[in-house]
Amino acid sequence: MEYDEMRAMEKTHVCAMCGAPAVTVWDNENNCHQLACGKDKTHNGFKRATSAQTALQRGKMDDLLGPGAQTDLEKRAKETSTALKTLPQEDLGSHAKLTIMDIGAMTQFAESLGLNIHLNHACLYYGELYPTIDGYYYLNNKREKPFRIGTRPMTTEEKAVHMFEEGAHAWIAEAWLDGVKLPDTGIGYVAAADLELRSKKDPEKWRYPVVHDKPQRMAEKRAEWQLLRKLVSLEVKV
Repeated sequence: MEYDEMRAMEKTHVCAMCGAPAVTVWDNENNCHQLACGKDKTHNGFKRATSAQTALQRGKMDDLLGPGAQTDLEKRAKETSTALKTLPQEDLGSHAKLTIMDIGAMTQFAESLGLNIHLNHACLYYGELYPTIDGYYYLNNKREKPFRIGTRPMTTEEKAVHMFEEGAHAWIAEAWLDGVKLPDTGIGYVAAADLELRSKKDPEKWRYPVVHDKPQRMAEKRAEWQLLRKLVSLEVKV
């Protein structure tokens, strides 16, 4: 075996008898380099070292890092996996996949308002950062006296006043405080034409699947969000 091969094996192999790292030593008797056990030169044989990932999969981390290591790392891996699954995945407007920079900016934005992106409190919409309706409701419910929000579909007369076309979905959100109805309202609207728009990339799919499937709920949420934006002031946490 060549010298360079032995040095390379130092990084990947251990003693087959005791598990000590393999080392390259000079053999005076044979006047050449030899691969030997780093603990006991009389040991023979080598095996490929178990990587940390393999050890974790095989449940052998205690052997590498000591008692309790396996349980601790499995717990951390589970927490990390859960945290990653609850992160926002895309821009709600463009549907572009979020980058690490996007998520970092969203995290900083949410935390400055006392919100948490893992709870869907903030979003990126066509590149702009906004609190979501969940975020506004969270802030509202933390108030000493939260606003009570109610929603209803617009009447035919109300649709006519706002000049919404036939087939449009329109909702109104209203608020009460201490049992008194407030003058502020929120209006949510989904145009009939939006329901039939097809994806530019795949004409077999809808451009706005959620809007197409549940237009009345989308209009209702838009009304809630607009009203909450009027009522709940954003306060930057220093």
